[in-house]
Amino acid sequence: MTLTSQSHAAMLERIGCSTISFREMTLDQALDAITTLGITQIDLGGIPAVCSHVPVPFSGTAARYGDAMSARGLQAGAINVDIGELNHPDFDAEEFGAIADPIIGLAASLGAAIILPCGAPRWQPMADERRDLDRIAENLTVVADRAAASGVRVLVEALHFGRFSHNVTRANSLLERLDPQRFGVVFDISHVVAAEEDEVAWAIHIADRIERVHLRDAVPGDINLGIGRGVADFAGVISALEQAGFVGHYVLELETHDITSAQRVSDAARSRDLIALLLLNTTNER
Repeated sequence: MTLTSQSHAAMLERIGCSTISFREMTLDQALDAITTLGITQIDLGGIPAVCSHVPVPFSGTAARYGDAMSARGLQAGAINVDIGELNHPDFDAEEFGAIADPIIGLAASLGAAIILPCGAPRWQPMADERRDLDRIAENLTVVADRAAASGVRVLVEALHFGRFSHNVTRANSLLERLDPQRFGVVFDISHVVAAEEDEVAWAIHIADRIERVHLRDAVPGDINLGIGRGVADFAGVISALEQAGFVGHYVLELETHDITSAQRVSDAARSRDLIALLLLNTTNER
């Protein structure tokens, strides 16, 4: 099956792009790059040491972001931020709220969800596994309560290879502690593959909780590869989720380390077309 201009346009409605894909650019440059892809749904990146399009702590204005996106016909589906080490025993609710509240305000203004990673950037517990998972769930619930008051949905990146919740066992244990009515899940294929887990099997297992999918390729131990240059089964995951009734966006989050800065836009376009074709094939199989 090949893409026609009509089918390509239809599939683009399901494909998003994170500004993290263009993390070396300014926010305006990143938004311009995404616009050239014909994509309108975006994630804004705010991960310290990775992407500062949304600085954390946040002290900007929502109007700045809203105006920049509106001028380009873009819509923010989510803000992907790291607001601290959620399993840290000394991370109290007051400090937590001071960091979270401005980002919640931005998300509310943009009509976006908030994506949060789960735990410190290391696998070792700060207390022990059970207590660390309890602490993460408690702190996530603090954010969810504050976010819900502003009409903002919290999505958790329950499995993140570089974080405490780095494999399926811990991710499942964390999700058991989180109310599905209050939390959605971001499924990042690259993190599942890097953890040497079965990405299709886990997608099926938690399909009813997945609200957003992040796309980047990986091999065991390495999450920073362009789509098609690792071993991730994108076709299998997309087929499984579509059959399960997934209606959300597949978001290119191309924090890749295997191309040059000058290649980022063209490689994102290549990735966009690969995913659009997989979506088209899956749609025609149903």
